[in-house]
Amino acid sequence: MRFIESILFRDGSYHNLSLHQERIDRTFSRYAPHTDVHHLMRILPDLKMSGVYKVRMIYEASAEDAKFDLEFAEYFPRKIKTLEIVKSKPIDYALKYEDRGEINNLLETSRADDIIISVNDGLTDGSYFNLAFWDGSAWFTPKNPLLKGVRRTQLIQEGKLKEREILVSDLRLFEKVSLINAMLDLGELEIPSSAILLPKNDG
Repeated sequence: MRFIESILFRDGSYHNLSLHQERIDRTFSRYAPHTDVHHLMRILPDLKMSGVYKVRMIYEASAEDAKFDLEFAEYFPRKIKTLEIVKSKPIDYALKYEDRGEINNLLETSRADDIIISVNDGLTDGSYFNLAFWDGSAWFTPKNPLLKGVRRTQLIQEGKLKEREILVSDLRLFEKVSLINAMLDLGELEIPSSAILLPKNDG
């Protein structure tokens, strides 16, 4: 089985490597236990480039073949102005699998630029990002996302983001949502709540 890590490289530095390392360790612990630890600092090249780059690392979590393929690309954030809440059955994406078929299928049905996935009426995350909702005084993130991303974890550890259950009906409590992932920090890409479409059968 193949997995992905997307790592932010900005002006000569890799960001949040310890959190990426923890996820890689969890992946190998689940799919290839008793193998040696694969240290990111030994895998990633020492680069001196300026600017912002997305480092995409694809790897096989197995004891026999632990090859890490690296791709470097200058990063330009997507333009996202609208979101749609789409209902889904539970999806296993606790680790960053390369196979994103179920999520991509949900995205293809959307009427908006991107989606917010809802499982059992609870909001989880978007197609490529976790969610942070602003209520006018604090930022909140869904308690049970499909993927506990590195940026989400960082912001919770720093006390900038609080976990809580957020239902579809709770959307009215929030002014906006910030889309966060390894490449996007809190507040960099925000969507007003008025630009979020409700599920199709909810009117």
